[in-house]
Amino acid sequence: MLRIELSSTGDTNSLAKQHIDQMDSLQTTYLSKMLSNLSSNDVRTKMVSSIKTLDKLSIDELYEYLLRLDLNSKSLAERLKNERVSGADLVNFNEDDYKNCSITYGEKKKLQLLIEQKQTNLNAQLVVPISNASDSTQMQSEINRLKAIIQEQEQQIQEKNASVQQLEDITEKQEQQTQLQDAIIKQLQEALKTQSEEMQVLIDLSQEHRSLVLSSQNSSAK
Repeated sequence: MLRIELSSTGDTNSLAKQHIDQMDSLQTTYLSKMLSNLSSNDVRTKMVSSIKTLDKLSIDELYEYLLRLDLNSKSLAERLKNERVSGADLVNFNEDDYKNCSITYGEKKKLQLLIEQKQTNLNAQLVVPISNASDSTQMQSEINRLKAIIQEQEQQIQEKNASVQQLEDITEKQEQQTQLQDAIIKQLQEALKTQSEEMQVLIDLSQEHRSLVLSSQNSSAK
């Protein structure tokens, strides 16, 4: 019987988890991009007031947040917005909710990373250590440092997203191979069934022919 060997998805899932775990450490730093748009005089006030935990985001705020986080998440953000999903809804998502919103494996992992973020962690990493709020030179230096970090982390995030997409493509191809294997096995089973039926017909004809020959021989003997 024809066999099609399929590679195990275990290694694929393990590699995907490894990439996504690495993205977790990049997520918080990426959020500090908002610092580049704030003036040095009111950075502390605006920054603290603009930080919200995920469960506090409205439908529109969640949509805008996902777009700022990753432009490649536009399709995901629009789906969540169309389904009227707020930050609080997303935090309480279950498996059925992910399926109802047609969320892929990679997208699901990205969202789960967001859900795991803690406001205390965000505040601790986003608030710039300033001993004197009026020291604009120190503030500008810190902003420049964060900009350099963000630029590097954005590139790494894009690379991780590309890796996740490749793994999704591999998984999809494996599923297609499985479907092809099932189809081939079904065809072989049907072919064997047909051959078996044809063989039975030949056996029946052979037995009938033999019976006729024996009957003819007996008649001749009499």
